[in-house]
Amino acid sequence: MPSITLRHELNTDEETYWAKIVFDETFNKKMYVDHMHFPVWKLLDQKEDDAKLTRRIQVDPPVGNLPGPLKKVIGDRLSYTEDGTFDKKTKKYSFKVTPSTMTDKTKVNGEMWVEKAGDKKVTRICRIDVEVKVFMVGGMVEERILSDLRDAYDRGTIFTNDYIKANGL
Repeated sequence: MPSITLRHELNTDEETYWAKIVFDETFNKKMYVDHMHFPVWKLLDQKEDDAKLTRRIQVDPPVGNLPGPLKKVIGDRLSYTEDGTFDKKTKKYSFKVTPSTMTDKTKVNGEMWVEKAGDKKVTRICRIDVEVKVFMVGGMVEERILSDLRDAYDRGTIFTNDYIKANGL
């Protein structure tokens, strides 16, 4: 199962990162819809108790130009649901992504956390595993997902640091 580990420096502290960035609906809509031009980013459900915060979101990323074999499998539109849990004790967010197509043949899950990297600076670490079991094109789909994830996280990091600076976070 291919995986990717992404590391990005963010100019804020851990508490602010989780509360004002990751779990803030306004921030996410600005980043995904306004900045990254995702057709949809929608918070479907969010619950919190003493031990954890859970949420479910719907995301429709831009599909862009796809090679012929991928377009045949994925189609013109892609949507996914992310089910995530933030463990307040370990301060780790684990998630599972369920795509709108090839649901029974695709597994995407991961874990995200931050490590202190200085005063008002953290390193976000995100490990994501991807498995697509489709004869002949599974590996191609996995590579595309991983490439799109890397690009989205890279672009999102720039926006996040700009947003942190502009909003005094």
